[in-house]
Amino acid sequence: MPLRLSGSALMLLAGSLVTACADGQGERPIDLAELCVSSACGERVVLLDIPSAENLTFSEDGRLFVSSGQQVVEVTRDGDGAFQATVISESACGFTGLVVREGHLYAACSDGRFWGARLEPQPRLRPIHRFADMCLANGAALGADGRIYVVDEPLMPCVPDPKIKRLTLDPADPLRVIDEALWLQGSPLGQLHLGLDTVLRFPNGLQSRGRRFFGTDGGSIYAVDLQADGSAGPVQPLHFEPDIHDDLGIAGEGLLLAQFGTGRITLLGADGAVLQSTDPGTFRFPSSVRLGRPPMFAPTDVLVTETGVLGDNNLPLDHLSLFRRRAD
Repeated sequence: MPLRLSGSALMLLAGSLVTACADGQGERPIDLAELCVSSACGERVVLLDIPSAENLTFSEDGRLFVSSGQQVVEVTRDGDGAFQATVISESACGFTGLVVREGHLYAACSDGRFWGARLEPQPRLRPIHRFADMCLANGAALGADGRIYVVDEPLMPCVPDPKIKRLTLDPADPLRVIDEALWLQGSPLGQLHLGLDTVLRFPNGLQSRGRRFFGTDGGSIYAVDLQADGSAGPVQPLHFEPDIHDDLGIAGEGLLLAQFGTGRITLLGADGAVLQSTDPGTFRFPSSVRLGRPPMFAPTDVLVTETGVLGDNNLPLDHLSLFRRRAD
């Protein structure tokens, strides 16, 4: 069931690919100075039209998966360089966060179901668990302990109860959840986020590097450590600006940020300082951002999902796009 292909994506990636080693969390080491995350040096190219594109992740061997408001797809390239998207979810759902763990793909759905599939040549995602007390399952990340962490984003008409849940998988059956636990509780009041804070109110995206998690919370970026006893350490504010931040990506010692409200992507340094940013309106409501991975992409390529208008799957605003340095 292929999706619409943007003609501008044909034969786009004819340049040489750079290989690199993965660390324990599956992210590539990268020199931040090599990246172009600015409209002064780079350009956006639409690769595929994917209705309500939401999130993306790579497997260790470079397979690319994208979630959307309807389905999860695997993105591939044919011999002519054209990109294609093949649906791998067995039924429709409002898919959000994606995680790859030990040869398996996992996907959260906004209705509280958690899906999984073995990464075979033709994987098929199916529901394997239903969350308890979950308003909107959103961002997801793999912890250093092998467990999967999923954000509960409080949205109306839910009673505000922001939190992060932790799922433990059966060692004998990776498609069976044997425990669901509350890992980090946010503010049950859900007050407006006015600046840097140490309490989660509107958590959304989540990624990990080693034993540290990074997340978005309204206009804030925060870090929280997985402690030796498995509990969550203190929430540490890293960055704030008046915007709506969606998901984020790991970039070496820095972070890539999808700024949904202003249509930008931004590169942050290890201390949360802004290093580079595209012009406002470069993207149509960007929802997630990741560095590329061979063989389809170079490690300095930046992949972005664009959600378009929330709840609409017909307007031509929702894409999987690539941002990379211009040839000139």
